[in-house]
Amino acid sequence: MKPVGTQIIAEFLHCRKEVLNDREALEAILTEGIRECGLTFVNITSHCYSPLGITTIAVISESHVAIHTYPEARHASIDVFTCSPQRDPTARLLQYLIGALGPTTTRVAEISRGNPIEVAQTDWILNNADAPGFDVRYHVQKRIFSEISQYQQIDIIENENFGRMLFLNQDLQIAESDASLYNKSLIDPLAKRSGPLGHVAVLGGGDGGTLRELLKHGPEKVTLVDIDRDVVEASKKYLPMICGKAFEDPRLTLVCDDVYRFLDGNAVYDAIVYDLTMNPEAFIAMDREDYLGDLFRKIRDSLVPGGTITLQCCSAYDTGTRRFTEDVLNRFFADCEFTEKTIPSFLSPWVFARAKRAR
Repeated sequence: MKPVGTQIIAEFLHCRKEVLNDREALEAILTEGIRECGLTFVNITSHCYSPLGITTIAVISESHVAIHTYPEARHASIDVFTCSPQRDPTARLLQYLIGALGPTTTRVAEISRGNPIEVAQTDWILNNADAPGFDVRYHVQKRIFSEISQYQQIDIIENENFGRMLFLNQDLQIAESDASLYNKSLIDPLAKRSGPLGHVAVLGGGDGGTLRELLKHGPEKVTLVDIDRDVVEASKKYLPMICGKAFEDPRLTLVCDDVYRFLDGNAVYDAIVYDLTMNPEAFIAMDREDYLGDLFRKIRDSLVPGGTITLQCCSAYDTGTRRFTEDVLNRFFADCEFTEKTIPSFLSPWVFARAKRAR
């Protein structure tokens, strides 16, 4: 069969935030863009999601154009399908949308509809880098484990250089080759502080590596809170070189829950280890900055006076997230310090931080 249409699939990253939850603005952008680029407008409709996000679909004589937004992630997914043999209007519309939504990074695929669409099993994982400007791709020498849990896609692979690697939603969490370097970077601020470690909470860290390193330094007890039990079970089975027997330690209480719901503001922890993402958009239905601001307030209120928080922040190239993290920590904590460590498997310098609750 001859192709009967061209479909452009695009992802816009780091868009202008104010437009993405404005129904009237999106409809105006799409309507004007269609007319400016030589396509034939028929009608338009939108659906607003609660509390954030909009799907706007325009019917055109040539077929349709759709935009779906994720304001909390500053992300827009674009679908342009035209039956016209002329490709210029579609290309012009895509450029018009880029100008109107202002993404710093775009990813675009083109499909000829009417021909068979072949989807091949690939032996690469494209890591979803938080910093704009580059992507990172890892070779899958062997696929050890792959499952969609209640919360996310979990993949454990074998790689020639980095050994076994854990990905959540295609975002690298830990690699066998340098797990000890990552975990030491996160736990060293606690190991070096004066006085014994009492009750420590680990937020995230379902792979068990941070927990294993922490237990070496003699805490009286540890509460590890991770939302996804499947990550813990997969790590125990397939990543023993990272977690060891940490999950069997009698000092541990494992809680499978959302940390936002779990933390109640009671000052009971001498230290808290934040081994969660600073980009939690996949798990939340509110603005990222509002969510993290509220979460770090809860973390502060859950620490005893003088208690320590240590955390992994982001790639050193993700300057926006680093600035936001600095702002949040300085808002709620004292004596904030940031360090950068090179984690080879991350292919980027990585930012770690520590701070204290004021006495």
